Amino acid sequence: MKTVTIDSIKLENYKSFSGSLPGRKDFSCEFGHRTKISGRNREGKSTLKDAYFDTITGKLADGSQPDKVRPHDENGVDIDRVDIIRELDLEIDGKPVTVTKKTAQKWRKPRGQSEEVFDGNVTTYSIDGFDIKQKQFTEWQESIADPDVLLMCSNARPFLNTVQKSTSEARKILERMSGFKIEDFIAQNPEYAQVEEITKGHSVEDTLKQLRKNLNTQKKSADKARTELSYEKSREPEKGETEIAELQKSVDEYNEQIAELNEREKALNDVSSAYDEKSREIVELRNKQSQIRMERNSVLLGNRQSIQSEIAELQSQKKEKSNELSLGEMDLRHANMGIERHTAEVKKAQEDYSRWISQEFDDSEIAVIESEVLNEDSLICPTCGQAFPKERAEKIREDFEKNKALRIEGVKSAGRNYEEMKDREIQRVTESGNKAATDLKEAKKAQEEAEHKIAEIKKSISDLALKIAEKEKELSALPTEVDLSGDAEYRAISAQIEVAQKSLETMDNGSSARAEITEQRNAYIRESAKLAAEINKIQSDKAEHDRRVENLEEKLKAEGQKCADIEKNIDTLLNFSIEKNKALADMVNPYFKHFQFVFYDFTQEGGIYETLKIMCDGTDFFSGLNRSDQILCEIDLVCGLQKLNNLNLPVWVDNSEAVNAERLPEVEQQMIVLEVSGGDLKVEAM
Repeated sequence: MKTVTIDSIKLENYKSFSGSLPGRKDFSCEFGHRTKISGRNREGKSTLKDAYFDTITGKLADGSQPDKVRPHDENGVDIDRVDIIRELDLEIDGKPVTVTKKTAQKWRKPRGQSEEVFDGNVTTYSIDGFDIKQKQFTEWQESIADPDVLLMCSNARPFLNTVQKSTSEARKILERMSGFKIEDFIAQNPEYAQVEEITKGHSVEDTLKQLRKNLNTQKKSADKARTELSYEKSREPEKGETEIAELQKSVDEYNEQIAELNEREKALNDVSSAYDEKSREIVELRNKQSQIRMERNSVLLGNRQSIQSEIAELQSQKKEKSNELSLGEMDLRHANMGIERHTAEVKKAQEDYSRWISQEFDDSEIAVIESEVLNEDSLICPTCGQAFPKERAEKIREDFEKNKALRIEGVKSAGRNYEEMKDREIQRVTESGNKAATDLKEAKKAQEEAEHKIAEIKKSISDLALKIAEKEKELSALPTEVDLSGDAEYRAISAQIEVAQKSLETMDNGSSARAEITEQRNAYIRESAKLAAEINKIQSDKAEHDRRVENLEEKLKAEGQKCADIEKNIDTLLNFSIEKNKALADMVNPYFKHFQFVFYDFTQEGGIYETLKIMCDGTDFFSGLNRSDQILCEIDLVCGLQKLNNLNLPVWVDNSEAVNAERLPEVEQQMIVLEVSGGDLKVEAM
């Protein structure tokens, strides 16, 4: 067990204890096993407590940072350039140790200014008179215990503040101090192995809230699915198997009538065989006639195709020349645009050149600066009205002349820079003008070349148009078809066709009867198809309805299972929370006598939620407990926390006047009680 006691405290310039202010003084006092610090309000009781925790933990007694410990006057203005010193004489495991923490200000003089400015604080440490670095001091603190543990185990307020701010964080502190580990609890209770997966790193309370929210949402989804299923079942298709049977009977009747029409059509086909034969004979004769016409026209067609090919080639050449003409005209436009652009560039370069040549730098400011004289009033102190000492006056004159010289050199430097810039701009304008002139010359040359090329192309197009006209005249002179009126073979076949045609006109192929049969059959087929489509729609609607009902039943089953899974997780977490917090209470509460921790509670609806309550005889510390019992609970709290951490540290008790002296417990730790009284600050070691 690590044991720490305070033998004495020495303070210099710490808050209200400051020998740097009139009517105040630095402070030191000694402590015993039981020490009472009494006095009026604002006499420094809490300051002594803050100084102890500031030194040993780096924080004030309430856990805040020690940012406002510099002494200040009655107007609240901090006293600068004095060091803040806290010195503790301690005994650690029976060995005397002196710890000193000093905070000094840093000051610096900015360039060009005569007054120093504040540049932050520097805090240094020493142990037994030996200076040590921040890291070494931290290691020394941790050799006793973690600084936050030191703070909570000597003063109840930081832990109580944590409870009021976050019961979850307070539970974590107790779990760490007691060695309670969730993973060990789960290992001992394997029925809660899924808790980590359920919570996903979140607290049980937050997870339960989310699960209940999810359950409400999921129940709404299940109710929605149940409503959808009921609605779908109520929408049973009106037509069923009876309607399908009646429609199928009508389809069968149409199919019988179609079969009868097919038989009648077959009989008519036998009668029309002779008619079809004569028709084929006429077709063959017409094919022979057409073959003769093609053979006789082949030569004429070849001549026409040859001339048409020549015309097409000439037209292709003319089109190519037209494309070349378009390109030439485009080149001419580009050349004209270039001439216009480069002419403008040449003109602008000439104007820029004239403008830069005529411009000169204005150095008249040099004469103005040189004429300036020192204002003799600046050699007199504005506060006391006395002339400055000779050395300072000479320094002011010297600075004045140096400033004039620097300003004159600045104007001259600007003039040199201007001349350099002017030379660069004249060179740039000259180069730009020369390039524009060269580009203008090339653009005019391109203009001449484009105009010459356009003239040549236009002549070629005119020549090609003349040749095309001549070929088209030659083509129009050729007949489109050979005259066959004197061809014997062609005339003989024509005569045969005429005879066969007259014979066919005397025959009947039954086309009108077949047309009637076809029309009637098509009507039956259409009606049968409509009925079949209606049957298919009834069957499809029923199948779709059955599929939707099946899907909705599966969906309702799945939604119900999700609800059951969430409810199972909620039950698991509720049981886990109860048992886990019971186990934590069993580990922690034996260390506390005047109160007990309660780690879970129930809502009015019966739901559990994790919390952290400090209960004294059935009364909540923060709700209804009187101040005297609160103080006794605070003493019990720090003593118990020390036992949890195997520590024996000073116990600081605030407002002890609220407790009857005989009720203050005897503890093995050093106890320091703070009491409000009507007198000056007084420290009594008992």
